[in-house]
Amino acid sequence: MKKLLVALGLALSMQFAYAQKSVYTELPGRLFTQGKEMFLDNNYVGCINSLEEFVKQSQDAKLLPEAEYMIVSSMYYQGKAGDATLLKDYLEKYPSTYHRNQICFFIGSTHFAEKEWQKALYWLSQADMDYLDVKEQEDYSYRTAYANLQAGNRNEAKRLFGLLTRNSSKYAEPASYYLAYANFQDGEYEQAIPIFRKLKNKGEYKESATFFLVQTSYLQGNLSETVAEGRDYIATYPGSTNTAEVYRLLGNSYYRQGDARNSIVSYEKYLESTTTTFRDDMYQLAEAYYQTNAHGNAINALKRDVASTDDLLGQAGYMLLGQSYLKVNDMPNAIMAFDAAARTRFNKTISEEALYNYVMLMNRGGGSAFGQAITASQRFLTEYPSSKYTDEVNEALASTLLSTKNYNTALSAINSIQTPGRQILDAKQLILFQLGVQESIDGQYDAAERDLNAAINMGNYNAEARNEAYFWRGDLAYRKGNYPAAARDYSSYIAQASTKQQNYPLALYNLAYTDFQQKNYSKALTNFKKYISAETNRQSPNYPDALNRIGDCYLYNRNFSDAESYYSQAVNVNPANADYSEFQKAFVLGLQRNYNGKVSALNNMMTKYPNSQYYDNALFEKSRALVMLNKEPEAISVLEKLLKEYSKSNLAQKAGVQLGQLYFNTNNPQKSIAAYKEVVNNYPNSEEARTAIQSMEGVYKDINDIGSYASYVNSQGKGTVLSASRQDSLTYLAAENVYMKGRKDESKTALNRYLQTYPNGVFASDAHFYLGSMAFEAKDFTSALGNFKEVINSNNPKYIDDALIYASGIEFDRKNYEAAYGAYEHLNMVASKSENKDVAQLGMLRCAYLMKKDQDVVAAADKLLQNKASGSVANEARFYRGQSLKNLGQSEKAIADLQEVAKDTRSAFGAESQYLLADIYYQAKSYDKAEKQIQSFMKEGTPHEYWMARAIVVLSDVYAAKGDKFQARQYLESLQANYKGTETDLKEMISSRLAALK
Repeated sequence: MKKLLVALGLALSMQFAYAQKSVYTELPGRLFTQGKEMFLDNNYVGCINSLEEFVKQSQDAKLLPEAEYMIVSSMYYQGKAGDATLLKDYLEKYPSTYHRNQICFFIGSTHFAEKEWQKALYWLSQADMDYLDVKEQEDYSYRTAYANLQAGNRNEAKRLFGLLTRNSSKYAEPASYYLAYANFQDGEYEQAIPIFRKLKNKGEYKESATFFLVQTSYLQGNLSETVAEGRDYIATYPGSTNTAEVYRLLGNSYYRQGDARNSIVSYEKYLESTTTTFRDDMYQLAEAYYQTNAHGNAINALKRDVASTDDLLGQAGYMLLGQSYLKVNDMPNAIMAFDAAARTRFNKTISEEALYNYVMLMNRGGGSAFGQAITASQRFLTEYPSSKYTDEVNEALASTLLSTKNYNTALSAINSIQTPGRQILDAKQLILFQLGVQESIDGQYDAAERDLNAAINMGNYNAEARNEAYFWRGDLAYRKGNYPAAARDYSSYIAQASTKQQNYPLALYNLAYTDFQQKNYSKALTNFKKYISAETNRQSPNYPDALNRIGDCYLYNRNFSDAESYYSQAVNVNPANADYSEFQKAFVLGLQRNYNGKVSALNNMMTKYPNSQYYDNALFEKSRALVMLNKEPEAISVLEKLLKEYSKSNLAQKAGVQLGQLYFNTNNPQKSIAAYKEVVNNYPNSEEARTAIQSMEGVYKDINDIGSYASYVNSQGKGTVLSASRQDSLTYLAAENVYMKGRKDESKTALNRYLQTYPNGVFASDAHFYLGSMAFEAKDFTSALGNFKEVINSNNPKYIDDALIYASGIEFDRKNYEAAYGAYEHLNMVASKSENKDVAQLGMLRCAYLMKKDQDVVAAADKLLQNKASGSVANEARFYRGQSLKNLGQSEKAIADLQEVAKDTRSAFGAESQYLLADIYYQAKSYDKAEKQIQSFMKEGTPHEYWMARAIVVLSDVYAAKGDKFQARQYLESLQANYKGTETDLKEMISSRLAALK
């Protein structure tokens, strides 16, 4: 029993040992076998699980490559091969595998699925199709053919698709379709059509085949068949993605058949389905619209990138665009379109027609911003001398020359004509006159005189222009103070002009002023009366001024009653600004010894006009009247007010002397002495200072205090006005005599010697003024300014106005605007003449503007305008005030000022105001207002082309903001082609915007 148990145990242990050996030695082989069986049964998940376990356990060098092949193949069949990296890794690990063809096929197929055609072709080419099974051979052939088609290798694709159509049951139909498609792409329509017709009845290819048949008919030029098949296609497949293209082909076909209305219907359906269009189609649609009088629609079609300067179609597009704009009466845009077509030279006939239209429209009043109407006319006559339009263009050129504002361009054009006829010479005389006027407006007085002389010297080709030239030349002479020459020219004008001409009353007014300035009051009176009889506009500021001047003439002739009568008329005509008239009425009453009436009239004047520039005069005259009425205490109060509130008035020194005398008369000697000393201290080199010192001597005598008087005199130092000697006077007068004889160098030495001897002499300020004037004339502005400042500090009323005008001008030119403003402000307070006050206020305005002190600009402009400044000064004041009001956020007031200035585009201020208004509207997004403003400006024209160009840039911005990029680009391109200026800022504006629009 024991042996049996032992034997059984041995057997069991041997059996266990065998079983244990079988588990570890036979299991990998079984896994391989199971995995292979599952691979062959297409059980790829099980195959992968078994073989991956096999790979982990086995070391069999023969079976491992097979196992890994089945694993990657299973992953490929499952679509889990990714980007074919695992397949490529297998080839790299086993480069000599006999599965190479299969793996390359898998890799090529993977790239094929990813539409990586070149990679697909490469890997498929690495596989030998003969080693693939029949099913895979078909896939291989189809994929190779399709990849070649997509890669652009159509010949190879067609060869392979041809084989498939004959040999493959699986791919026969798709291969036929793609073979026809390839034939279609190569223009082999005869081969493609039969195939498409066969496939037209096959469900999968029916729509595509029908679509290609429509295209083929179109490409073969069979328009009727295209229309029939296209309409059938639309009816059968209304929701197809190809519908838009079929509508396009229908629109094109209808157009070519001459059926404009159906062409429009089809093209409009096409545009409803796409945002991408072909330029040829849009041109044809535009022509169809034009033929059916839908001109606005034609314009919109041509703006779809049809019209351009890049090719013949673009040139034709611009030509049609110009014609369409003409039909809708949009002259400015028609002009630009014809301009673009004329500048483009792809078709000479189109260029000629376009240039002709351009010239004629420019002449018709479409606007010539930069003189291009003239240059275009010249270009036409040069390039097309035998054109049927030559005579019309010649007539247009003559007409343009007469109406242009580009005077230099016009003059240059005329001067280039070798034998100008009378019509051209007529135009030349008019242009010379207009150029002279423009130069006068721009302050170029020497150039203006030259061109006005030239206009007058031409004779009577244009009699009206010649006569008007006399008027404007007279104005230039008046500005220079050459009153006799001005009078001659004004008289020449008046002798030849009709009384109905615009400048006739003004010529009488100006002629009267030449007499008035020469103190020929009788002649001035006659001419001022002629003016008020001729003037029909009683609202003109000249009218009340002339009434005042008539009053002045009667006053100078001591005809007091008539003087008072005309001053009263001036008050009635312009009561809001009649302070001068009221003052003069009061003055006349005083001359007639009606002192109570004078005081009453002056009080009334000061009440009505508290800010009048004559207020200080009124106070002084009131004090004189009160003295005559023996009301000296009241007179003292009036003079004290004058000195307190108008200490820098030119009347202050006289008022001081008068106050000293009144204090003495009213037994107040100490106040009298103090008043006299104030005059001496404030105006040491004046006649009033000498009067004060003489009067002071009497006061000191009266109080028996000569010692104090002597001490005061001695404290002033040697050589002052207080101790003026005979030698002092003679030394100065000798130097002045040399100056008056024109011996400037010698007088300069003499005057400097005088100042060295008498630095505070009686005539020191006189000497400094003459030295300053000579230095200014020699352009030694530093020395001039130093001398003028000495004059200003002396408060000498004889020269202070002129010294301040010189000093302020020097500081202004040096851009020392703070100092210039101070000098102008001083001048405004002390000026003895109203015209000098005008200079002061205008200077203050300009300085404040340049210093960007908007509140001061507004205040200075208000003063000028309240004083009824002249036309050009008023425009300048409004221009600066408008910009400052804009900066202060008062846009409505700013616009009102700029609109007023913008009425006259002949001036630089007017032209810039036009631009500023447009820019204000644009910035406020009032695009329609901005557009209207600029179009009006273009029609009006201006000699100041820079501001016109800036306005056109704003117009381009307006169209861009509205989404009309074509129009925006068109204006910029036209500006770039026609504007001849060289300003870098403008060039940058144009180029940067064009780049953005493209």
